[in-house]
Amino acid sequence: MQHQRMLPLARGVNIREMGGYPTVDGRTTRWQKLIRSGNMGQLTPKDLDFLAEYGLRYDIDLRSESETWFYQDRYPVQTKYINLSLYPFERTLFENLGVVAGHQLRYGELDIVDQTYAQMMTDPHPRAQFRQMFDYLLENDQPDQSVLFHCAAGKDRTGAAAFLILSALGVKEEAILQDYLLTNLVFQNKTPEEINGLLTTSDADALANELNSYLAVSERGFKTFRQVCETVAGSMEQYFARYLDLDHEQLTRLQDIYLE
Repeated sequence: MQHQRMLPLARGVNIREMGGYPTVDGRTTRWQKLIRSGNMGQLTPKDLDFLAEYGLRYDIDLRSESETWFYQDRYPVQTKYINLSLYPFERTLFENLGVVAGHQLRYGELDIVDQTYAQMMTDPHPRAQFRQMFDYLLENDQPDQSVLFHCAAGKDRTGAAAFLILSALGVKEEAILQDYLLTNLVFQNKTPEEINGLLTTSDADALANELNSYLAVSERGFKTFRQVCETVAGSMEQYFARYLDLDHEQLTRLQDIYLE
């Protein structure tokens, strides 16, 4: 099966592979292990056959219970469905950040999107859900088996999950940012073929312009994730240890599974 970033699904929403991303230590993420997506409720029988052949083992749905009820996921029969809703938050942003971090981040000046991003990184409820997500990621240790995670548009909640996963794997920051901004190509209504073509172009400036031309997500929003994590914990590794209860041994195991 030929590797491609955008999966060729007729009714998939923002569904794409996360293989082939470079890490800071010279490795790359494995193909056919991680998939991010938007709504999974309109997939065709052929789409489901493709995902079954792709080895889809887990479908992790980050949406709220009401969203899952109105727009139910479709997935292959052998796939295990898990709902890990990131909303609602349990505490206020000020309670989650504390006085010092709140002052450093100027939390009162953050817009609603950045506040939501900060809450997803710090509030006890989404942190517990992300921790469960990592448990399933650690279970997905067989070759050619994939974990898919998604929300409604594959943008904000999915973007937060992707940021945490790729950061835990040690993927280079510029590659994590590009993965995040690829959503903008989708919101321009480009086809999977057009997006895959853009990603193979040698014109880096042209790609950058396309990634930033539709502000469904922005680089500023992406930076909020890392800034919040490093402000409250000191570093990403300390964030994983203190906020998600992932120790060095578990992170190493995760990298063994998802990197080559």
